[in-house]
Amino acid sequence: MAEVITPSTPEQLREAIGWAVGTNSPLEVFGSASKRAFGHAVAADHVLDLSKLSGVLFYEPEELVLSVRAGTSLAEIQAVLREKNQQFHFEAGNFPGLLGDGGAENAGTIGGLIATNLSGPRRIKVGAARDHLLGFEAISGRAEDFKSGGRVMKNVTGFDLSKLMSGSFGTLGVMHTITMKVMPCDEKTRTVLIACDDIERAGAAMTRAMGSENEVSAAAWLAASDIAKLGIDVASTMSSGVVGLRVEGPAPSVAWRCEALRKLLAEFGTTEELHTINSHSFWKSVADVMPFSGGTGILWRVSGAPASGGRIAAKLAAETGGQVMMDWAGAQIWLLLPGDDAKAGQVRQIAQSEDAQAVLVRAPADMRAAVPVFHPEDAALARINQKIRDNFDPAGILNPGRTRPIASDGGHA
Repeated sequence: MAEVITPSTPEQLREAIGWAVGTNSPLEVFGSASKRAFGHAVAADHVLDLSKLSGVLFYEPEELVLSVRAGTSLAEIQAVLREKNQQFHFEAGNFPGLLGDGGAENAGTIGGLIATNLSGPRRIKVGAARDHLLGFEAISGRAEDFKSGGRVMKNVTGFDLSKLMSGSFGTLGVMHTITMKVMPCDEKTRTVLIACDDIERAGAAMTRAMGSENEVSAAAWLAASDIAKLGIDVASTMSSGVVGLRVEGPAPSVAWRCEALRKLLAEFGTTEELHTINSHSFWKSVADVMPFSGGTGILWRVSGAPASGGRIAAKLAAETGGQVMMDWAGAQIWLLLPGDDAKAGQVRQIAQSEDAQAVLVRAPADMRAAVPVFHPEDAALARINQKIRDNFDPAGILNPGRTRPIASDGGHA
């Protein structure tokens, strides 16, 4: 059983990493371990558990800024924000539920969210989690303190390390303090639904909506078989697959834009609207990838150009026999495969033919050990990334093997 180290202060965190460097003891780093099954298994006999590095340090609703310890749970943070009718605008979903490692009670920590750079349906309008990270403080794999940014966007000058740390999966440094931009919740939200079973036409409808003046904040497509899993009241006329288009803002503006969208897209199929409660439920289900949640089945995430999403999704469904769901106006495609074959070569060949990337999100441990989880890097990018890792963590102490499996000779596979 792995030895667990649980620092409760930044000083203790630095000491723990310093010990690991001095004794050449690699560390598996996590907060709640809710995303442990995302990526390759970490080659370490010691665990650095950040769950005690938690708590809100300051929250200034008028300035739209929040600073917390990295081990603070998202549930705690979201409860604090709800009291002031505010939110993280990038609305990341319940990724642990998608992995089958946790329900709503374990949606992970803010550190894990930033380390994996997760984002929900509003990404197409407001960017990813990294775009809302104002600053952080961390300990590198050298056991040295470093930080970037501050409490306002104008503090981000020079080389923006916040963008580098976001999505690094804890391989460059261990963040202990995170400062985020928050935003007010919108006054009104509605969702226009368009009946559409044809995946490519659904992609075309989303592209037209995003190119209009109607400021759509989210666009997704779900198959008919997945609609019933959402638990929302959809009219019987919508018994097909549906394109969902979200509109947010002041009530009069929302009503006008929804009507404009229905007229603009009438040729694609029957339309209807979801109002506040059902609209929120619909997009929470999309953010959580609810139709594919529960931990069963092999799950891929394919990312490409939004305008190509319908074509890529249709090709993936036809050639792999899997089920697909589109988010981010087609830029993010979820592919659920039947059986126990990851079909990695087939999925990646389709993705590469469309200049897209494929990530294996959910699969058994033995499959994740045999198949590259993340999209293969070209040689030039691999060299750059290795140089960055060598500078931040020269001994390979932090989460070794998480993004690239360790080969039997000690190198990377």
